[in-house]
Amino acid sequence: MKKIASLLIALLACIAFVDILWLFFPDYISRKYAIVLTIPIITICYFLYVEVKNILYLLALIAFLVADYYFFIEKSLANGIISSGVALSIYGVIVLKQAHYISTRRLLVTTIPFLAIYMLPFILFVDRISDEIFGEVIFYSFAIGYFSFMSTMTYISSRNLVTKKLVLAGLSTAFMGILFGTYLFIERKPIYTVISNALFIFSHYKMWQYIIIKDTEEIQQEV
Repeated sequence: MKKIASLLIALLACIAFVDILWLFFPDYISRKYAIVLTIPIITICYFLYVEVKNILYLLALIAFLVADYYFFIEKSLANGIISSGVALSIYGVIVLKQAHYISTRRLLVTTIPFLAIYMLPFILFVDRISDEIFGEVIFYSFAIGYFSFMSTMTYISSRNLVTKKLVLAGLSTAFMGILFGTYLFIERKPIYTVISNALFIFSHYKMWQYIIIKDTEEIQQEV
């Protein structure tokens, strides 16, 4: 099992490295093929690592695969954003199942401040979003905000190895969304998309760890 985890780390590091090389040698390196390999690699390693599969997690991975198809094959930004939003919403549902960790009072007190802080970057480029994809961007932003918020609250309510993996996934996803929005609607600097992809890789790796550790612990408790 450790060999599979090590293999996953090595493959994801190679993808990130190719992206960095593209930043310096864009005329010689195509980053598209490296980017679309992230989710398939994580999916394969997940199947190899565990015997009992988490259906919701698999649905989220499928939605991310669909998003990559729309982004890089169909060149449909709107459908890609929707598919990514669906995938992140499923991530949010997975975290919601752990909501018994979270104090209701703490949840109510922190919801408004968290959303206010999270929506600040969105306000900077809201006027630059075209009407054709405005609804899709709102949905995507809400999905990211909900996932990152719930993962943070879960960690605050119960700090352990499992929730630490989760909060790292949630926060890196939030920063990824901010950079992605900056690249799309404010300034198309290549560095933004490279860092955004690195955060994408990191967040999915941490979510992979979270799902495996959480599900393993739940199976052991049932036994």
